[in-house]
Amino acid sequence: MPDSALLNIDRLTISFGENEVVHSVNFSLQQGEILAIVGESGSGKSVTCSAIAGLLPRGGRITEGRCTHGPSGEYWATAEAPANAPLGKGLSLVFQDPMSSLNPSMRVGWQVAETALVHRQCSKSEARTHATALLKEVELPEPEMAFEKYPHEMSGGQKQRVMIALALAANPEVLIADEPTTALDTTVQKSILALLKKVQQHRQMGVIFITHDLDVVHAIANRVLVMQNGRIVESGEVNAVLEQPSHPYTQSLLSARDMERFQQNAPSGTLLVRAVNASKWYGDFCAVHDVNLAIDHGERVGLIGESGSGKSTLGRMLIGMLPASSGTITFGKEVVEPANRSSMARIRRRAQLVFQDPYAALNPKLTVKSALEEVLLHSGVKAQEATKRAHSLLEEVGLEASDAAKYPREFSGGQRQRIVIARALAMEPEFVVLDESVAALDVQIQRDVLGLLDRIGRERGLTYLLISHDLDVVASFCNRLVILEKGRVVEAGETEEIMQHPSTEYTLELLGSRPKNLR
Repeated sequence: MPDSALLNIDRLTISFGENEVVHSVNFSLQQGEILAIVGESGSGKSVTCSAIAGLLPRGGRITEGRCTHGPSGEYWATAEAPANAPLGKGLSLVFQDPMSSLNPSMRVGWQVAETALVHRQCSKSEARTHATALLKEVELPEPEMAFEKYPHEMSGGQKQRVMIALALAANPEVLIADEPTTALDTTVQKSILALLKKVQQHRQMGVIFITHDLDVVHAIANRVLVMQNGRIVESGEVNAVLEQPSHPYTQSLLSARDMERFQQNAPSGTLLVRAVNASKWYGDFCAVHDVNLAIDHGERVGLIGESGSGKSTLGRMLIGMLPASSGTITFGKEVVEPANRSSMARIRRRAQLVFQDPYAALNPKLTVKSALEEVLLHSGVKAQEATKRAHSLLEEVGLEASDAAKYPREFSGGQRQRIVIARALAMEPEFVVLDESVAALDVQIQRDVLGLLDRIGRERGLTYLLISHDLDVVASFCNRLVILEKGRVVEAGETEEIMQHPSTEYTLELLGSRPKNLR
């Protein structure tokens, strides 16, 4: 490998117990280069970079090979010294979920300043000045005011900018970005990618960018490595690999981007859910403004908008998880009033919510069997019947009855989402709200889960509200779209009509915000 490289990875092999998960991986990272690593969940891309950073999870170990810092010749990770990487100095990381990385009780500016204090050995006032300059570099508006904010006072995109500022605080040579834009809507994703590219070029860092989104790879990376089952199966310049892939696995990843259009049962024409002039206020802030919406039995409606547009709030209002501040919401013949316990008990048997994050949605201390039985027993099913129903639900979502004895940690992200879907189905609902339910999954698993929802929807005659920022996902699954901007419905209609002939500037902006080539 070239001596000029920032990093040289030589025969890196990683095991958990007796299970070898990364097999003799070789690659290099050059100064000023963005190297993308792509692959499905479980392909080994994140664990490879965790090893480079000296952050392997408990039980993981390097069994062979090394990571060498090219300019100094120092070993950053070997079997004998797995945690030599100068984390926070020569190397920094940006993770997918800023809320799991930022201290919720500490102002974001001081979190950045704290890193500067440790690595720059400067005074507190100098650290504050440096942190404010970094917040400005990552293009946070009014950086002096942003310095004083807590994480919960910022949007998802703003928190990710803070994470980038944290990573830059010690002026690293190498930045590892692990799925940093996966949970962001397309317009925010586009701006974060542009920021990362701008910062990388200005500082001439080497960046390893982990993702499952090939559109993002095409937009930002110079080279790409494709990993499958712990091995690099293809590598090269981005254009060459993505335009003329030679390995069947790379070809399958590329073909998975073309979402199939699911065939749907015709809506019944019978009204199920209606919102009339529905609004939701938080103090002086209006999250949902005067929304009118009707959903028929058997429909699949896509609710689209940027972060903060009010789509999740509206979804929760429709099923009574949040009360409307004004207006009326009806479910069937019942008015949705969260304060009316008897009415809400009936509605909640008929309406269920599937959350975005299957990791947070499942109790890690309960087996899958217990998680499903908990719902069934609460709905009046007898214990013996509940066990049979739990096994049947697992099989319905494509898992094995024997999986019932396992804990959530023993499943992949896609499998966990299937368990969450099974739990929602336990109540035999008519209406299911899918709140970004496939956003965190890689493309092929997204397609599998959507296929599962499609099959179950047709078999059970379900009505879906799919909340998403991904237009491709919504267009493949839904027969009708509703576009929200700042809590208002700005456009609604048949999916094909809106996708082909959008009538508002905002919808045009959403359609045009897919990642573009930034190289």
